[in-house]
Amino acid sequence: MFNIIGSLGLVYLAGTGVVTGGALVARGLGRSVRRALQGEVREAAVEALAGLAAPALASGAAVAALVMDALGGAQELAGDALQEAGPAWERSAA
Repeated sequence: MFNIIGSLGLVYLAGTGVVTGGALVARGLGRSVRRALQGEVREAAVEALAGLAAPALASGAAVAALVMDALGGAQELAGDALQEAGPAWERSAA
């Protein structure tokens, strides 16, 4: 039972990753072709490289957002605990 659920989860994550990454690359390459047809070859090369780098940058941004959410939650939890400890915490920290 758990193997089936795990497999479905993995297929879902892999499928959405491929579709999202492919769409980001296709968007960059489409912009590159448009620039090349306009005669802007240097800008076309930049757009092509940006399109190829877009999936890695999007993954990095998603991981950074996840880490910031986790740190924000930990800070809220620790802040409440430290306020409840009150002066005892301050004396032991000094």
